[in-house]
Amino acid sequence: MRLKCDRGNAGVAVIGGMAMIMVFILGLSDLAVFYMARTRAQTAADSASLAAAAELIPGIGSDPQTKAREFAEANGAKLVSCECSMGSSVAQVAVAVRLRMVTSAFSGVTEVKANSRAEINMSKAVL
Repeated sequence: MRLKCDRGNAGVAVIGGMAMIMVFILGLSDLAVFYMARTRAQTAADSASLAAAAELIPGIGSDPQTKAREFAEANGAKLVSCECSMGSSVAQVAVAVRLRMVTSAFSGVTEVKANSRAEINMSKAVL
């Protein structure tokens, strides 16, 4: 025999279960957004460091930092730093990509950073 107060408990349990599933799906989508941003940041860092290194070749390039910024922005990132002075053979670049996640308000994570280093071998450069 059922009591009148037991009526509707299944509905509450179903609504609670659906809410938990929705939170889980939001978490998974944020995780996917994070990994996509991390990949974009690393791609931007790699291309920016290679572009800066190409500008370091004597007689070919003139402004490695501008070229690194151009390539970083073309890949959806912001150039944070570029250690690539003319006359050196190493270009080290750091970039950041802004995150657009649902849970950013709670986690405080707003961007993903990536670093890359490219080196040119001057003894093998054909001038």
